Amino acid sequence: MSDMTDSNDARKQEKKRVSRKYVSLFLLMLLWGALIIIKMGIVMFAERQYWNDVAKNMVPVNKVIEARRGNILSDDGLLLASSMMQYRVFLDFKTAEKSPERAKRDQMRKDTLYSGHLDEFARQMHEIFPQYSVQELISHYNKGYQSKSRSWFLLPGVSRNSFPISYNQFKSLAKTVWLKPKYEGWFFSAESKISRQKPFGTLAARTIGSMFEAKDSARNGLELSFDSLLRGVPGRGHIEKVQNVSRIVTEIPQIDGCDVHTTINVDMQDIAEVALRKQLEFRNAASGIVVLMEVPTGDIKAIASLTKTESGQFSEIQNNAVKELFEPGSTFKPVSMMVALDDGRIKLTDSVYCEYGRYTGFGGGAVMTDAGNGYGWLDVPGIIKNSCNIGTSKLINAAYKSDPKAFVDGIYRTGINTHFDLQLTGTAAPVIRREGNWDATRLPWMSIGYNTQLPVINTLAFYNGVANGGCMVAPRLVTSVTRDGEVIKEFPVEVVRRHMCKDETLKQVQFLLENVVQNGTGRNAQSKYFSVAGKTGTAQLSQGAAGYKNGPRRHMVSFCGYFPADNPQYSCIVSIRTDGGAAGGATWAAPVFHEVSEKVMASRNLRDIKEAYDSTHQFIPKVLPGDLAKAGTVLKGLGKKELMSREDRNVADTVWGTVRSDSGRYVMNHVEYAQGVVPDVRGMGATDALYLLEKMGLRVELKGVGHVRSQSLQRNTHFRKGDRIQLTLSM
Repeated sequence: MSDMTDSNDARKQEKKRVSRKYVSLFLLMLLWGALIIIKMGIVMFAERQYWNDVAKNMVPVNKVIEARRGNILSDDGLLLASSMMQYRVFLDFKTAEKSPERAKRDQMRKDTLYSGHLDEFARQMHEIFPQYSVQELISHYNKGYQSKSRSWFLLPGVSRNSFPISYNQFKSLAKTVWLKPKYEGWFFSAESKISRQKPFGTLAARTIGSMFEAKDSARNGLELSFDSLLRGVPGRGHIEKVQNVSRIVTEIPQIDGCDVHTTINVDMQDIAEVALRKQLEFRNAASGIVVLMEVPTGDIKAIASLTKTESGQFSEIQNNAVKELFEPGSTFKPVSMMVALDDGRIKLTDSVYCEYGRYTGFGGGAVMTDAGNGYGWLDVPGIIKNSCNIGTSKLINAAYKSDPKAFVDGIYRTGINTHFDLQLTGTAAPVIRREGNWDATRLPWMSIGYNTQLPVINTLAFYNGVANGGCMVAPRLVTSVTRDGEVIKEFPVEVVRRHMCKDETLKQVQFLLENVVQNGTGRNAQSKYFSVAGKTGTAQLSQGAAGYKNGPRRHMVSFCGYFPADNPQYSCIVSIRTDGGAAGGATWAAPVFHEVSEKVMASRNLRDIKEAYDSTHQFIPKVLPGDLAKAGTVLKGLGKKELMSREDRNVADTVWGTVRSDSGRYVMNHVEYAQGVVPDVRGMGATDALYLLEKMGLRVELKGVGHVRSQSLQRNTHFRKGDRIQLTLSM
């Protein structure tokens, strides 16, 4: 019985023990469940706003990834226009946390960082933006801190629409105490935009073009003409924000814009603009144009169009060289002569009586005059040399009076009537009438550059064709379009007229133009360094409804030509518009041509160093004492290998000694330096002397620059390791 009782008691005890375990486990699970419910309540109610914000940040935000606009480059690859990132940075002095406890901790971090690093931060900002003083920056930041602003401009005096911080400056900001990446979200935010920049400022501004910044669209120039290629194709992506760090995940990558390679040469453009501006200011003119073209290709190396503004300054308001029509005046006379000579209706030896400067014989009440008292009898070279209006008109009128349309057909044959778009939008087309009423005055006045309207680029194209052996090529501004170095589109040289006239006629016209500069009205365009050919021009501007007679007399004065005349490389036209008073192409435009031509030739005609080689008297460079192996290497590099002995050519290791020149050959003398004895390093270069002495155990001090002139320890004296020696150097 006792055994059964003991067994029952044991079972009861085991039962109680197991029951206690299950109860404990149940209570533990109940507690865990209660904690979960409590936490859920906290999340759902107390932290609801926080987790809603987190959820919003986790939702991908669609974003257009802008393509980088392509560059516009000069003829040698310099940037004329480029897209660059610009920034504006805001400081955040107030916490964004919603939870009071988190807000308190976060604001304390901000306050501590502000009070502990303000001076350091202001100094660093001054280093990056030196235009602002440290005190100015501290005062600016104190105002923002006191106002607890969440978007306080990093820099004082910045407007809401400006992005004054460059890409490099923005990168430098990351090195400061406040703006290191681990502090992002605490103290700053940034906005950026891609801005179009012109590294050379206003140089060729209207040709390069400009942008509507607010619309990010092109306004004019090459920017507008090549907008579709420069713009590129935007991509698409979305923003992901994790732990307060945003990143863009690309879904469709953007395709950046192409690069446009122009013919503009920065140096030549600067030469042209400076020379033109100087003359316009000196003459108090209304506007001026200079276009410089490469003869064989038609490549425009410089194109400047300056107009006087209300402030009296000269700026590029529009590209007058291609957009405005002018009566060319006397620069058109060589065109008339080319047509008549080519048709065989006149000869160079023909002479005409020039009425001594005043003629009314063409009828219609029109009076044609020449400068001063005019001229009597002149042959064709004399007429062009002196720019005689009456002589030119009489010759052309006599030749074509019965068939004036044949004269215009001849003008068209030269190609001067071609509408050159120059890869720019809005270029003007020449107006040279073929049809209509041919009254008594139309032909004579057309022959001297009236009753005809041309952009100056057309006049230049004609003279360039004369320089180019009678082959007229279209003026060219862009040679190619590339993307990532691969050519997308090319613009080859375009031949407008393979032969503007007969070869004999061309030689005669070239003679006439050279004679103008050597002996006639174009003397001011001469250069003593090379020959020049060209023609002056002075055209009175019509006053609209008032005609030519009423109101102030304004003129367009010009000089158009090419250089060097015996081997033409460049053609150039200078046109200046006057505000009134006397003016002439000889005194106003020709000096500008002279300055441009001489500076261009000086900048381009760099002599090859090989031309300085004298095969009779060879230059033998002096070789300093020192490392003979290195000296031999240098001499071989200079092409002096044959001046050394066979043994000296093959010195492989460091060998010390001297080199002397004997009868035009190098003789190397090896020198052995004993350990513990001061060597003679006078004459050595500083590097060799320093290496040798320190290797031997001496401590060297150098004074001066050049090679060793003297040493403080005398040669062949004994020394101990660590002794000091001072070397005095001089050139």
